[in-house]
Amino acid sequence: MRLLDLVEQVKVLQKGKITIPSDIRQKLGIAEGDYLKLQIMSNKLVLFPPNTVPNPTELISGLAEGIQVAEPVKQQLIKASATRVKKKAAVTFE
Repeated sequence: MRLLDLVEQVKVLQKGKITIPSDIRQKLGIAEGDYLKLQIMSNKLVLFPPNTVPNPTELISGLAEGIQVAEPVKQQLIKASATRVKKKAAVTFE
């Protein structure tokens, strides 16, 4: 069974508490005392386990400041970025 195949139903208890089933906690490496990030995405509640980076580019942003990039590489980076933006825009509007 793949991780995405796991579907569980949980009951909301007093003060909004829920219990994450043990098989899901184990697969995601969630331990007692961990902090989870909660985010609403497209009217869905999403829980991010510890050490999850929703947008890895945020971590590397600014690492290459001041470094001169050769022109052919720079053009490839621009082209790749434009392609990613077009793909993301197409998915957003479907």
